[in-house]
Amino acid sequence: MLREKAKVVNRLLAIVDVIIALVSFNIAVLIEKGYLMPFQNKDSIILHFVIVALWYILARTFRLNQLYRSRPYSAVLFACLSLATSGTAFLAMSVWALNLHSIGLRLLLYFGAIDLALTFLVKVFNYSFLKRARAKGHNTSNVVVIGDNSARSFLRQMVKMKEWGYRVTAIIGTEELEQEFGSVAPFLTNDTDVEGLLREKTIDELIYCKEGADQKEIERLLSITSELGVVFRMYSSFFNMLTNKTHLHYFGTTPLLTISNTPLNYLELRMKELFDFLFSVFVVVVFSPLFIFLALAIKVDSKGPVFFSQKRVGLRGRKFNVYKFRTMVSNAEELKMKLMEQNEMDGPVFKISKDPRITRVGHFLRKTSLDELPQFFNVLTGDMSVVGPRPPLPDEVRQYESWQLRRLSMKPGITCIWQVSGRNNIPFDEWMKMDLQYIDSWSLKLDFVIFLKTIRTMVRGDGR
Repeated sequence: MLREKAKVVNRLLAIVDVIIALVSFNIAVLIEKGYLMPFQNKDSIILHFVIVALWYILARTFRLNQLYRSRPYSAVLFACLSLATSGTAFLAMSVWALNLHSIGLRLLLYFGAIDLALTFLVKVFNYSFLKRARAKGHNTSNVVVIGDNSARSFLRQMVKMKEWGYRVTAIIGTEELEQEFGSVAPFLTNDTDVEGLLREKTIDELIYCKEGADQKEIERLLSITSELGVVFRMYSSFFNMLTNKTHLHYFGTTPLLTISNTPLNYLELRMKELFDFLFSVFVVVVFSPLFIFLALAIKVDSKGPVFFSQKRVGLRGRKFNVYKFRTMVSNAEELKMKLMEQNEMDGPVFKISKDPRITRVGHFLRKTSLDELPQFFNVLTGDMSVVGPRPPLPDEVRQYESWQLRRLSMKPGITCIWQVSGRNNIPFDEWMKMDLQYIDSWSLKLDFVIFLKTIRTMVRGDGR
């Protein structure tokens, strides 16, 4: 019943996208020609029919109207951008193929831009309304979580993001989980009668989140949830590898399932490189006055060089010098040894919240992440990417556990999931797992989402 209802809602919202496209086209005609021509000539009539069919198909293809509870606005914008660009490209081909001479390229460009803006505004309004409703306790979904320590990050998000509309009814897990989330929901032991719990309580979903999945346990839970009509969800980092980096490799006539530990999509990786180059050139050229201003501010504020250069580890262990605007006093490395006892980070990373080595200008640069701007030169030289795991120090890498070394299998970046998810508030092991999750689930869409979240982090001044 719920699936059928979702399908009906999806179709209705796809029709709304079609209406937005038709309105956008006529606004574009008004801007380009100064008058409306919905049915004044053959070309316009044909293109209206093409838009209706094309936009309905594309809206369903890009799943633009799936009512995800936890979908970020950046992902919505990416879907809208995909619809507008691909739809406009198909329209241009249709105009050429059907010889619709009265429809010019500039008109189509106006149409694409207007459709993107209107579609995104409608989606934002729709998602904002639903999020506010869920945050107030409407349209909530009751869930039971079965997990181990790997469920911590997921539970933190679920508790924090009330707009997702998930109400944790019970948690079945370890004592460590109980210590952190005991106040969130009743805690039950691993020998709990799950079937009895689902029968007694009003439960919509059962979420299984364990690093070491037990096949027999999963089969039993699937059988129970299927019988009782409860949605079963399961998390496993292995799913990311299966989804993005698997292919069949033939040894003679024998097919073997092959899993790579890095992304394989050649075209998307080349597009990532092209974006890195073009965006870095844009930043260096357009923001050159800001570079000069910040350099002068650093010089006036404290003695020492404008730039700070440090040896870092890049792709598969390659060493390179990373560049930043200097935010500390010139003898910062010498003072570090005296401050080691105040280190607030676990693992091999050194961080303290009120670091006395940071200058006045340095505080501002770190808070706004402007100290990272010179790293766009590292991107231009090919040592870094705009989005990717942060490049570690050689001393840190020497202290890595074997499983943490895999984060070096992708080119390091200026920004990453860690930087937009709380930075220094995240334990070291969880930070490493975030980087591996990025590698396992990499896509252009994920880069786009992280890129927009980075801009939000800079505007808010969340860095330190």
